[in-house]
Amino acid sequence: MLKQIILICTALMLAALPANSQQSPPNSEKAKQIEALVNKAAAMVDEQGKAAFVEFRKRGSEWWSGDTYLFAYDPSLNVLLNPAFPEREGKNMTGDKDKNGKGVSRRVYEAR
Repeated sequence: MLKQIILICTALMLAALPANSQQSPPNSEKAKQIEALVNKAAAMVDEQGKAAFVEFRKRGSEWWSGDTYLFAYDPSLNVLLNPAFPEREGKNMTGDKDKNGKGVSRRVYEAR
């Protein structure tokens, strides 16, 4: 279950990079780095469960560097991890919109 959540996170992070949502994820070096980071995070979650989230919340770590950080939703759009906006954790994002006015749930399913 948690691996599925982290994989959704992968799709979200890659979708956040400059690219048209109708295209496949970008093949840039940054996209490859983010994909590798999320795959590593998924392996940690497989081993440690949600206990891995403690490491993911550390600013200045490999998990949260500059404007790149891990965040995770469950399949129902409940926020499980968002170190940049911890007040969102535990909340459901159904119906919420991003800064461009696009629905969060739409972004999750387009990115898959």
